[in-house]
Amino acid sequence: MEVVKKIFKVILILVLALVILAVLALLGIFGYHRIMEPKHIEFMEKNGYCDLVSVGDHSLNVVKTGNENGKHRIVVLHGAGYGTMLEMKDFAKNLQEDDQVIFLSRPGYNGSDDIKDEITAELVVEDCRKALENAGVEKPYVLMPHSLGAIYASYWVSKYPDEIEAMVNLDGVCPQPVESPKEQDVSDMMYLYKLERRGFCELPIFRIEHPQFTETEEKAFNYMIWLTVGSDAFISDSKNSEINGSFVWNELVPNDVPKLYLSFTSSFRSADEVREFLENSELKQRYLDEYSAGFTGSDDELIDYVCGKMFDEAKREREEVVEPYAEKIGNCKIKDMPGDHFLYKSKPDECAEAVLDFLK
Repeated sequence: MEVVKKIFKVILILVLALVILAVLALLGIFGYHRIMEPKHIEFMEKNGYCDLVSVGDHSLNVVKTGNENGKHRIVVLHGAGYGTMLEMKDFAKNLQEDDQVIFLSRPGYNGSDDIKDEITAELVVEDCRKALENAGVEKPYVLMPHSLGAIYASYWVSKYPDEIEAMVNLDGVCPQPVESPKEQDVSDMMYLYKLERRGFCELPIFRIEHPQFTETEEKAFNYMIWLTVGSDAFISDSKNSEINGSFVWNELVPNDVPKLYLSFTSSFRSADEVREFLENSELKQRYLDEYSAGFTGSDDELIDYVCGKMFDEAKREREEVVEPYAEKIGNCKIKDMPGDHFLYKSKPDECAEAVLDFLK
């Protein structure tokens, strides 16, 4: 009996020791992350990926690139992601010789300060206007939103048309009427949010490798990811996307500001056009997996099924969302450029050519 008690005591001590070690490790990771986070910002600032500009009680990341004395001041408004400045580098270099290109990050994104306020269209646009003014960027601007950034650009061009020379919309999320807009489910985003908050992003296992980036670019890209996904503003931005989109739809005022909507995902005009896109896409298998739900036919019939579904979705999006948006916002031309949502990465030269042709 005494032997059993001794064994039990040893096991208990070992378990307690492991628990203590685990707690100390977690505290160590958390503390290390809090020490390193400002150093990540310093790294980005040193290498030209962050320039914090005050807008009052917080600051936004405003990075000016290209020709400061160029004809146009193109303001890039990112979507609901991170590292846009790096992901757009091949596309942007086609614009930077003759124009100034400004990468402007919303609260919580890419090194911009996090805030506790709910993200609204009014807050974002007023912050952006202050940031550009305080950064010394002269009006008028060419707004160039991608994805979710189009919600805010659409509000901006409707409310302050005199500040905007033109708007080039890169497959943007279109504001649309919603009878009872509601908060979106962000539970899937909370996993990364909690990992970052606890400091696990500092562990090598969570680093993302990007073969097209230099070592410096890859570091900056990873810092942008974790600075973004661990922010309250990032969560609020996605959570309120439908509410903000519906609000902006009601605020749209048609005007004469020239606008171009470069339609990527909603521009397919036939199932054959979708097939051609898939055959040349590195993401073909992902699309097949995503659109094959409910399919019960043979493998030979799968591609036809997926192409049909993708075409139907694109047609519905174009007719029910993009075209009504273009009509309501006024003086908006739609240009079809069939491809994925990030076509500026796979076809940077073609996308830049479309932008420059429009701005001539």
